Amino acid sequence: MRRRALLTSLPVGVPIIAGCLNGSSTDNTDDEATTETDTAADAPGFEIDEDAPGEFILLRNQPQEPSGITVGDEFEIAVVLGNAGGESITGEVSVELVPPNEDEDIQTATIVVEGGDEIPSGAARFFTTGLFEATVAGNWELIAGTEIGQVHQAYDPIVTVEKRPDD
Repeated sequence: MRRRALLTSLPVGVPIIAGCLNGSSTDNTDDEATTETDTAADAPGFEIDEDAPGEFILLRNQPQEPSGITVGDEFEIAVVLGNAGGESITGEVSVELVPPNEDEDIQTATIVVEGGDEIPSGAARFFTTGLFEATVAGNWELIAGTEIGQVHQAYDPIVTVEKRPDD
C-alpha cells in the first residue's frame, strides 16, 4: 500500500509516523527540531486565492506519541501547513500549546519554512515541531501563532494529556 493511501485511510486518533516522501530537512534552533515532508495529497482541502500573496493556513495537528500523552512526557506534535495564497511562501511561523488552566505556562514552538522547503500555492506540507512538556492533565489547545493567516474550519486544536497511571 502506498504511504499516502495508508495515511489517508487511518482514523484521526492513530498517530502518523512520518517518513520521507519528497525529501526532508531538519532545522535545529533553541533545542527545537522541525522536520518537513510534502503531504499535499494527505491534507484537507482548502480555498486558494490566486490573486493574493502566499498565506499560511493551519490544517491539522497530531501528537507524535503512539501510546498517548501522560503528565511528565516530553513530546512533539506534527502539523500540516498549507498555502492559501497565489505565491509560494517561506518564513517562520509559530504554534502555541495552551494549557487547560491559567497556572501553567503557554508553550511555543517555531516552524521554519525556508529555501527548497517553500510551500507552493495550494500545496501543504507536514512539519514536526516541539518539544512540548505535559505538565498537567487535561485538554490542551494547539493554536496558530500570529504569522499563520488562517486556520482550516475542520481543524481540531485539542491535545489530550492523561494523568500518569499509578505504578
